[in-house]
Amino acid sequence: MSLFKFELKKILRQKKFVWLLVMVLLTVGWFFYQNNSEQDLMSKEAEEKIRPIALKVDQLFTQLSPLKREDRLTEVQAKQFDILNTMATTTFKWKSAIYGKRWDEVPLVENEFYSLLEEYENTGGVFTALEGVEREKAIDKNAYLVKNDLPYANETDPVSPALHMSEITPILLGPAGLLLLLLLFGNAYTSEKEQQTLLMLRTQPIRRRELLLAKYAGLLTVMLLYLVFVAIGGWVIPVVFGETFNDLLYPTFLETGESFALIPIWQHLLNAAILFLAAGTFLFSLTLLFGTQLRSSFTTIMLTGFLTMIGVVLTEALPITQTPWNPFQFFRAHRFLSEIPTHPMWVYAVSAIIWNVILMAVAIFLREGERGSSKAAEELKPYHKGKMTHLRSVWNTSLFEWRKSKRRGIVKQSMIVLSIAALVGYFYFAEQVKEKEAETLEGLATLVEDSENGTGFIGYLNESIEEMKKLIADANARGEDGDSIYGHSIEYTQEIIDVTREEAALAGRALKAYENQDWIPLYEYQLSIDRRSLESAKEVKEQNYSPQSIFGYETAIAQKEWMKEHRIQPVFAGTFIPSIHDQWKEEHRKEKKATDLHNRKVDNSGLFSLYMYFRDYLYFIPLLLFLILVGAGFSGERGKRPTLHLLRTFPLTKRSLFLGKVLFSSLVAIGSAIGVFLIAVVIGTVLNRLGDWMYPVLYYHSKKEFQSFDFTGLRAFEGGYHFMPLGEYLVKALLLYICAALFLVVLTNVLGIFIRQPLVVYALAGLISGAGYLVSWKLDDFAQYSPFFYLNIPKIVNGEILTLMDNPAITVYMGCAVLLGVTAFLLVVTYVGLSFKLVFLKKRNSVTLPI
Repeated sequence: MSLFKFELKKILRQKKFVWLLVMVLLTVGWFFYQNNSEQDLMSKEAEEKIRPIALKVDQLFTQLSPLKREDRLTEVQAKQFDILNTMATTTFKWKSAIYGKRWDEVPLVENEFYSLLEEYENTGGVFTALEGVEREKAIDKNAYLVKNDLPYANETDPVSPALHMSEITPILLGPAGLLLLLLLFGNAYTSEKEQQTLLMLRTQPIRRRELLLAKYAGLLTVMLLYLVFVAIGGWVIPVVFGETFNDLLYPTFLETGESFALIPIWQHLLNAAILFLAAGTFLFSLTLLFGTQLRSSFTTIMLTGFLTMIGVVLTEALPITQTPWNPFQFFRAHRFLSEIPTHPMWVYAVSAIIWNVILMAVAIFLREGERGSSKAAEELKPYHKGKMTHLRSVWNTSLFEWRKSKRRGIVKQSMIVLSIAALVGYFYFAEQVKEKEAETLEGLATLVEDSENGTGFIGYLNESIEEMKKLIADANARGEDGDSIYGHSIEYTQEIIDVTREEAALAGRALKAYENQDWIPLYEYQLSIDRRSLESAKEVKEQNYSPQSIFGYETAIAQKEWMKEHRIQPVFAGTFIPSIHDQWKEEHRKEKKATDLHNRKVDNSGLFSLYMYFRDYLYFIPLLLFLILVGAGFSGERGKRPTLHLLRTFPLTKRSLFLGKVLFSSLVAIGSAIGVFLIAVVIGTVLNRLGDWMYPVLYYHSKKEFQSFDFTGLRAFEGGYHFMPLGEYLVKALLLYICAALFLVVLTNVLGIFIRQPLVVYALAGLISGAGYLVSWKLDDFAQYSPFFYLNIPKIVNGEILTLMDNPAITVYMGCAVLLGVTAFLLVVTYVGLSFKLVFLKKRNSVTLPI
């Protein structure tokens, strides 16, 4: 017990709990702030859900109203008319409760509506606005709310405690939370080796088994305290600032296929907590096992994280391994917690206990290891040939930093891990490409088959024509002119059939040509679809609200014409290009996300893989990783064993040390990241193909450019644009990446002069960058001089920020100039500042006291 208390005291003295609490409160506070700011949309979203129901009730009521006026209702229709009249009144009360924000009344009114709906269908009525599984879910959920006397709650942007916690749970109790704990506390054992304190502990009458168990108990305590932080933060903030009710009983769905079940939210949160504890305990026991065999904290954490990632990926890919007895299944909680469980939760808990006992037993009985990256790295001296006299310039100081880094082996290990991650990413992209390609080709084949057999959509249209012909005959029998009533509808439907058959013919030619790698017929088919979609979009825009812009359809057509002209291999996606000109309302966020995902282009060729690294912000992974590894500056030389004190005893100025660190950090951060990018390109090229240099990437033009007389780009309804070749995009993105990496490296090194802890340096650099980026949007005509704008590489290279700010000066080349200029300014000011400090110290030391 005394050893356990000793471990807790060491953990508390490191003050990592403070950072842990800050991260939790920031995350919880940010989500609550976002949700609270969206509460005005709650009524709109609720009204959107019932709108189809209300419209269907009005439609059915309107169909029977003429018969009611003519007194031609049958007995059954009369019952249906009365029920529909009551249903219309109920939907009005339903809307009124929503508009009045009387959320307690909503479930009661909804329940009344479902009772009337059952009566209506018992009379033979058909209600198509709510049917199937969705209807069963709605009725069961409403019955649960009424039974437990619960109000209607905002589940999209929750501000009540339990619902809010269910939103933050996938993040704080998911992979992100586990990664945070691993980074902060994963070095609990290896840090003892690095700081040589383990040698002191071995002189004490302490068994190695007791030390490991105390370490493990300390880590479990950390995890439990983190869980307490999440629970308290996630509960207190909504209680103080939000709307509270007994939402622990609020229902949530578990769904598997078309089957579903309802459970209270507290049970969902408890399941998430159990799986988090299972994953966390396994992760820490694995870290301790590796820590007993390795001597580097970085290597231990990287190996633990990498093996966990590989295990999770394999578990994801092999359904047979998705059982509670596979420990990597614990990390997939976000995947199956929303499904009907196939195993009780206690099985996962037992599995975690068994795995932890096994790993800790192995860690205890294995002999202590002192493995490093390689023997050569262990014997490598930090100075050239062991001589200090060669360290006379900034370049030699950089070589000194390189040799120190090489001895640790962290850069090499990072490159290996990122290279393997790039390989895994390739296969992930390849799977997506295969799915999209198969979906597209299957759609073409289905269209051809339906056209030949008269089935599918064409069959439905033919049936509609036959029904309208019967209606014409019935109308003629009543003495009415059936042709004048329904004739135009038959002609319109026949036109649709003819157009569909023409498209089917194009689809058939596209399928045959695609097998011979002839892409032109496929583009001709896609262009015919796009042009028809454009005409439909224009008609919709004229009549009512549509979030998708004309710009998205016009650019999709122009892009395919470019690809057809340059004979570029297709990249499969939807027939629409999402853009900054789309006008989605806040209540349609889910629909927007689904649309963007459907139209997202994916390809596994070399150049396109690199394009996706920038488009999807994956470039931040190597940038932040290498920045953390080599960008701490002088703060990395401080700590329990401050090597900065040793360096100050050498004949070196602090200025040369600073510049040497900056040069070394810049070369590693830039060179290593570009190496990872090239590896990704090589993997895509070897396993698939290099890709098309001329693939068209959309570039936006600002309103000022669009309205100028010398504008040479393409014009759409909402704005101007042109397409840049993919190769040009990548060159500009890499150029901007180099400048941004250099700026961040210099920024962290400058901060490292004044701040002792590397973690604080990185946190402050991130805070400055984030705040600077947000402030940059307020600078208007001076925004182009903000270096933080250019950290958002994809939106600078494609002109998106330029267009949103309506500032043509925000370009890649301006960004490079600004980033390099600010970088040079920071270097000069820091160099001069260190010079003044040196002169001041010399003068102070030369002063003698009078006798």
